[in-house]
Amino acid sequence: MSGGERPGNPFLLPAATTSRFVLLVTIVLAAAASSIDLVAGGTSRWRAAYAPCDLAADAATRAGGQDARALAAGYLGCLRAVGLERAAVALGAMLAVAVAILVLYLVRPRLTIARQHLVPAGEDLSGLVAGLAAEEGLRRTPEVLLDANRGTPGGRAFGRYPRYYLRLNIGTLHEATRRGDRSELRAIVLHELAHLRNRDVDLTSLTLSAVWVFAVLVGAPLLVHIAIFDPVRLAPLSIRTLIGTILVVLLAASVLRAREHYADVRAAMSGGAPVESRGDVKGSLVRLLRLHPRAADRAEVVRQPGRLLRWMPGEALGAGVAAGLVLPHLMEFVSLWLSNVDLLAYQVSALLAGLPVAAILLAGAFRATLAAMAAGRPAPRGVAAGVALAAGIVLGLLGAPSRMRLSWAESIAAAPVAAAAMALFLLVLCVTFVRWLSACADAWLPVARSRTLLPVYLGALVPATLLFGPFLGAWVMSAIIGMETRAPGTAVWAVLVSVFDSGKLTVLLLAALYPLGSWLLYTSRARGRRLYLDSPQEFALPAARVRPLVALAPAAVLTSLVVVAELATPEPILLSLIAGFRPGVRTDSLGDMMAVAAAIVVVLGLLQTLTAVVASAFTGRGLGPSHAVLGAVAGGLGCSVAIVWQPLARTCATGQCVAADLLSQFAALCIGVFGFGVPVSLLGAGAVSAVRALVALTSSAPARPVVRPARAWLRRTLALAALGASALWVAGTAPTWLLQYGFVDFRQTGSFVSPGNAVPPPGPPGTVTDREACAALASAALTPIVGDGYYATWATAFVRLGASRSPFLVRLGHAGYADARAAQYRLRDFTTALNAYCVRVS
Repeated sequence: MSGGERPGNPFLLPAATTSRFVLLVTIVLAAAASSIDLVAGGTSRWRAAYAPCDLAADAATRAGGQDARALAAGYLGCLRAVGLERAAVALGAMLAVAVAILVLYLVRPRLTIARQHLVPAGEDLSGLVAGLAAEEGLRRTPEVLLDANRGTPGGRAFGRYPRYYLRLNIGTLHEATRRGDRSELRAIVLHELAHLRNRDVDLTSLTLSAVWVFAVLVGAPLLVHIAIFDPVRLAPLSIRTLIGTILVVLLAASVLRAREHYADVRAAMSGGAPVESRGDVKGSLVRLLRLHPRAADRAEVVRQPGRLLRWMPGEALGAGVAAGLVLPHLMEFVSLWLSNVDLLAYQVSALLAGLPVAAILLAGAFRATLAAMAAGRPAPRGVAAGVALAAGIVLGLLGAPSRMRLSWAESIAAAPVAAAAMALFLLVLCVTFVRWLSACADAWLPVARSRTLLPVYLGALVPATLLFGPFLGAWVMSAIIGMETRAPGTAVWAVLVSVFDSGKLTVLLLAALYPLGSWLLYTSRARGRRLYLDSPQEFALPAARVRPLVALAPAAVLTSLVVVAELATPEPILLSLIAGFRPGVRTDSLGDMMAVAAAIVVVLGLLQTLTAVVASAFTGRGLGPSHAVLGAVAGGLGCSVAIVWQPLARTCATGQCVAADLLSQFAALCIGVFGFGVPVSLLGAGAVSAVRALVALTSSAPARPVVRPARAWLRRTLALAALGASALWVAGTAPTWLLQYGFVDFRQTGSFVSPGNAVPPPGPPGTVTDREACAALASAALTPIVGDGYYATWATAFVRLGASRSPFLVRLGHAGYADARAAQYRLRDFTTALNAYCVRVS
């Protein structure tokens, strides 16, 4: 911050000390799991451990006596047994390190007292500390101990909950006696009491414990084991261990420096001064390794406490590294829990890995936005943080075990074009996510009603985790597909197809609405906060610069009209449109209905465009193009579900649909909304914005915002309409989500003829290579299916599997082909086993 800005209050939000500590613990546990995984087997041994499962599957197929589903279940059971061993190694390493850190944390106070020969201080010194502790409002007065072996002035707060200590050096008392005053003694005591007020004493002990445990239980044993049993890998693993150790030490030093800055600011609020840092050194790397900041830095932070609210790209980089390191281990464990259903396992694993990432980045976004508001600046964009997050994820994956045939580094080298395409998608994902975090902070900080800002932070943590986790999982899954196939087009298409998922789209819609929900709490007089430390006066944060009503109103009105029309007309709108386009069409046939769905998608796209144009025309200086996307998504998806649910229910009630049909129709709607409506809406909004810009250039009058805050009753009415549209969307997609992930299954023996019957049966085994057959399987999984063509596409893929060389692939290919012809194919029955088999043998 510039010198002219007022000193901002860094204690309104979670401190950077906490964020960096969470990052440190995550990386320590993930690095421990990765290191022990390498010691236990590495890539080659684990790959060899799965080989007997492949051989056993082929042998069981040749022996006969089991149907295809039993063979698939037996194969997955064998994989789970090996996977359980690998997951136990990684999880055991995490638990062992975590327990060791906790034990060392518990015994550190006693070890410190015994090792430094600390003795209780006199009543005069204890009385001084007790009086200052009471002035600072501490509930527990620390026990004062004296270190008679340290002749330099200084002190340290240590201990663990609920008992804390304050160690004072004998040199502190000598200096006070020599000077004849206790100003320096009082400053040291206030600084150490500030650590207790900031509640960072336990974090300090846990941080130091983590460093020692990582070095003793992970780094040293790994190098000794490799030197004795596998000296060929000593050089590369030594470099990897050194990098991991340096990363842990740098993070620990960052935690300790941050706590000192916060303690200095807290002590200064009580009239104290920064405690002098002794032994200042030069050099960037040495400064990063310092446990205490430089004296000049400490004084600068006390003058400008708002510096503690800056958005640090280094935290985003570390958060990405942590996510990349921990995700493969979570995948191994979660896939066992979910019976190796990779599609859901990726999402759940990424959700768990995304929690600490979201917590760290969200805290940084809230702090930076608060600082910008207090200084009268716009909310930060966070582009640097988004780029750092993407780079960190890639670095973390490079150091983590791979679920592919090759390591991540080898796969990137083998498919550089596909890797570059996936890196670009990751960059867009991370930057967009960070921008969304900034929008949430900008919207919710001004309307927080609680005594502190912590509740709005915790409230945003849930949607942030739900948003980042699933999309990170989708990207990793798509990246693996792209690396395995070595086809850039396949990798890009995998990303696009993975978006058309009922769960991710629901999260996307709710995430778009979340920042706008702050307007439900907007009042003309917001709660005041002590934004500046140079004054006890409370100031209200400026109102959010978001104008959501202009985007939500057309979408809500449009959806409401569609719902009313659906309920008022004798026949559903979709059936009426079909009858008008094609008289005589069978309205009980899903295939006939989907034949004219494209026309309805175009109509919805035009309505979305109108919504976006209206939003853009009246936005003023709001979110701009984001309003267009919000209007398109809210209006398009809400109308789609409202139009489709009645005819779909009627068709399924006649026995003419199966579970896959619901997924097919859902995919068609999503493709229409996101593939057509959103781009056209952005073009419409851009055109209006361009006209507005030209008018502003030719007009001499100052531009005035068109939109004013609406009345409370209007805001709430439109909010309820938007809430109703969201509820309708969730109700319509919940069955799709359950079907998509295999939680429920219903199959009806419809009387219509499946297009899969037109696909010729498989040829003799051996006419198609295993690699070609597995490529057809991957292609079928990535192809968006509309209507009954779902079965024809999968029947074609199973034909190639049935003509491959592997007995296991041949047996499951024939069984899947029969199900596809009968329109009774269940996606989970074979594809999980087939995908796992193809990864290792194709």
